[in-house]
Amino acid sequence: QLLILHGYTARTIPKEYGGYGAEPDILKSRIIAEEFSRAGIPAGLANQGISMLVPTLLELGTEAQKRQWIEPTLNGEIVWCQGYSEPGAGSDLAALKTSARVENGDFVINGQKIWTSTAKQADMIFCLVRTEPDAPKHGGISYLIFSMDTPGIEVRPLKTMTGHAEFNETFFTDVRVPLDQIVGQRGQGWYVANATLGHE
Repeated sequence: QLLILHGYTARTIPKEYGGYGAEPDILKSRIIAEEFSRAGIPAGLANQGISMLVPTLLELGTEAQKRQWIEPTLNGEIVWCQGYSEPGAGSDLAALKTSARVENGDFVINGQKIWTSTAKQADMIFCLVRTEPDAPKHGGISYLIFSMDTPGIEVRPLKTMTGHAEFNETFFTDVRVPLDQIVGQRGQGWYVANATLGHE
């Protein structure tokens, strides 16, 4: 909170969404990042929610989504993970198979993600799913945001040789997500995902 108040983090996030409201300045941002590193400030201040999702919502989210998710993310009240990679798809995000059909006012998600960092600790996930199975592969994807406590989600840690488990497999079985928890329009997930990756 103090870092935001004095403009050391969330510098360019508008004040109405809980940020500092400064104009973009690459040099100042670089200096601050170097000083954070030197002081040993935790990397959590640049987590996926703050560094990737918040800029995406500012660019493409609805006003309701901005007001619901940005400030609690900046304040550390919500931790996010990213649901992009899938087994067998490699780095080809457009080859994803996790599906979401519409049923009784919800998306119903089935599938699997892999290399989901912080999935065990995360409160929320931003996730790519295939909502238009008959569309060209880049055009059938949608970008959903939903709680990791939603029934039907299972997280399995992937232990490395060191015994640590930074990454996880994440399984979705009939996970129900309200229709308004989509960023952008149905079938525009490829465009939204590229906007997110631009902030990685």
